[in-house]
Amino acid sequence: MFTDFDSKTTRTEHTVNPPIELIEPQPPLTVIRDSSKTVSREHVNEQEANAFVDTLAKPQDQSITISEHNDQFVRHDSVIALPDLEHRMTSIDELLADPNLTADTPLTLHYTTTVEQLTTLAELSDKYEDQTVVLTIIDQNGQTYSKPLFEFLSQKDVDLTAPITLITQQKHSLQTTLAELVNIKDIDHKDPVVVTINHGIQELSVKEIIQSGDMPDNALFYLHRVTEDDLQGLWGIIQSGLIDKFRQGVHIDGISPNKDTVRAVIPADADEKLTSGLSSFLGKILTQKVNSSYIYNFSTHTMNHDPNLVYPGQQLIMIHFSPEELKQIYQFFSDNRNQGVESFAVGD
Repeated sequence: MFTDFDSKTTRTEHTVNPPIELIEPQPPLTVIRDSSKTVSREHVNEQEANAFVDTLAKPQDQSITISEHNDQFVRHDSVIALPDLEHRMTSIDELLADPNLTADTPLTLHYTTTVEQLTTLAELSDKYEDQTVVLTIIDQNGQTYSKPLFEFLSQKDVDLTAPITLITQQKHSLQTTLAELVNIKDIDHKDPVVVTINHGIQELSVKEIIQSGDMPDNALFYLHRVTEDDLQGLWGIIQSGLIDKFRQGVHIDGISPNKDTVRAVIPADADEKLTSGLSSFLGKILTQKVNSSYIYNFSTHTMNHDPNLVYPGQQLIMIHFSPEELKQIYQFFSDNRNQGVESFAVGD
């Protein structure tokens, strides 16, 4: 049996309480910031650079002492104090007979002594990692030889355990006074010695040294007293000086939140010629500063500009920077911090 169902559409209405409210979708929210409170990284770097350079060399009421291994930035209108040192090749007897020296005159004697040490080639091989070092030895037969260590070791039928005498020269610097010279026993009083005589402190005006009337008072000079440690010449002096000063930074209260020291890290290889063939930013600066340097001999009170004539103990290197140049250096290395070396490139 089949039954046909007459399907009829039914509709039931329900009342929902509370009623449902349909909300049309809204566009993404736009965050509105007060532009007056937004400070870019570039602006912060600029503020730091200004504060760094302004604090690097302030006007001074007193003279600024320039000593070895303590380089300074000074202004064009500064007065600097330098120990008045005289370097002389002489002897102890001649010093004692000098009527211009007093008993309490400070002296520094520089001299060399010869040391003889019994040893073997086997011991020397273990002692010296660099076997190209030139040594002077006396063999068992009393013969003296000076040559690289590897040549001694490579001799035919050499006995590495045979006793030999190693001859070395030791350099000494002895600070004393004229009155104490008579008590020195290590040196023959007639033998030549190099002596540094301290005649006191001499004060010099930077303006008088430079003698350039067209420089403003706030022009800056990096000052360095030449020492025997300056093996890389004028380029190395300026490079290491900038690296040290910028890395050391200056303390400034409230320069920015959670920061009271402003500094810029200059990588040690920032002056190298780049593999791309471009010059580095620092390399171009160093080239310019080497060629425009002032080299003042404070013993003879003479000036020269030859970067190849640099002598320890009597010269003051003076490198002129404008405040803007130093700010550019600070900003450049702050902007390129943590970047690869190619980021230091500039067009020639």
